[in-house]
Amino acid sequence: MSISVKFFLILISFSLVLVWASNGGGQTKDSPSIITFSYAQEKIRQGDIWKIYLSASDPEGSMMKIVCILRKAGTPRFRPSMLYLKKGMEKQFAGYLALHTASGLDWSGEEFVLELSILDRAGNVKGSVEFPLEFDGGGQMKPLPSDLEKDLNRRIGIIDVDLSTPED
Repeated sequence: MSISVKFFLILISFSLVLVWASNGGGQTKDSPSIITFSYAQEKIRQGDIWKIYLSASDPEGSMMKIVCILRKAGTPRFRPSMLYLKKGMEKQFAGYLALHTASGLDWSGEEFVLELSILDRAGNVKGSVEFPLEFDGGGQMKPLPSDLEKDLNRRIGIIDVDLSTPED
């Protein structure tokens, strides 16, 4: 075989491996869950209930809990909040998490980020997403996808973060 034919065969083999891996062939037993939808309004009024909409699916059925960490630029984070998924939600769930934003402190114009991670029974991160938040008097919520709207309007749990007490 000539060098160009060998090179061509190697190139084809390498391409097939890349296609196989990108189509999920390289996923391990602990592959991340698929967050199929996530949304949270970016601007709200302080005192409102902030809803974080989420739909997730894990073929292995190993999702166990959701950990939420709220951070504000230039300050320490707030105490993390942990929500255990109810029985039957290990493989798939959809709904919203609620964060009550009432506080004795004025956060007007401040920018926050909520880091949300889905963990399995061993504590491994199966999927994560971040949501920006700003208290500026409110904004317009975009409509939820019509095929998911009914499922997303069920409360999964409450994010237990006290906006009056950031950690040091």
